[in-house]
Amino acid sequence: MESSKLKNIILLILLVTNALLLGLRVFQQVESHQRRQQALADAVELLEGRGISVSVQDIPDGDFPQPMTLTRDEAWELEQFTGLLGQDTTVAQRGLVSLYTGSLGSAEVRVDGGVTVTFSENAYPVAQGQDLAVHAQDLTRRLGFSAQLTGQKATSKGQELTLVQLCGDRPVFSCVLRVEYEDGQARAIRGTRLVGQPTADGSQGQSLSMATLLVRFRQGIIDSGDACTAIHAAAQGYMLSADASGGLRLTPVLRLETDTNPYIVNALTGEFSRG
Repeated sequence: MESSKLKNIILLILLVTNALLLGLRVFQQVESHQRRQQALADAVELLEGRGISVSVQDIPDGDFPQPMTLTRDEAWELEQFTGLLGQDTTVAQRGLVSLYTGSLGSAEVRVDGGVTVTFSENAYPVAQGQDLAVHAQDLTRRLGFSAQLTGQKATSKGQELTLVQLCGDRPVFSCVLRVEYEDGQARAIRGTRLVGQPTADGSQGQSLSMATLLVRFRQGIIDSGDACTAIHAAAQGYMLSADASGGLRLTPVLRLETDTNPYIVNALTGEFSRG
């Protein structure tokens, strides 16, 4: 047989093999998706049997984010607070609290990410007609805090805006900053933020399936004795916590908004809690 014909036959065999492998992969993905959807439908049926209504379309279908760990970066932190409080910002330690002081204000930062910022008079005035949400997001961005606005309310002194931090495009439900306004200027920021840069940590384990988490939620409602008749929204994200050694970690979770309370289900363990 001529070498050119042999080469063509080999190429044809390779093409057919690749096509078969691609077809098998697509079939497996479709089959896996169908199994997930059936398990999800079964979990929804269990919830409805408990008197908790929910639409399958309101449940996220994607994978949960990876677990993360955080290592505090003091140089990065000083850079962020210098950007917020002024180039003359200095830092001092008082136990586990870092104290930042600059011409535009001062800040107390705990090792767990808790922060309280108090601004000097007229440090950050709001321009006439400026959207407060844009102003607040600019302030939090100076702290390396990519955020989405979740609330705004009037207070006895002015306005308070609430922002939740994002890690990538996922909300960190326990990292919330409240920006307080009074007399047309920002007065304070209070809440919790991430310290350092997150890195993936596979040692924490793999997330459970969405169907399993919904079943754990149902059992949590039963065990707690809480009243709940509907799930209005579901979102995947993170919770920030400290481990036994004091290290910080981001744990993937499912947050469910119901007709009574928000709830958190730990995606790694299925642990249930109010959120």
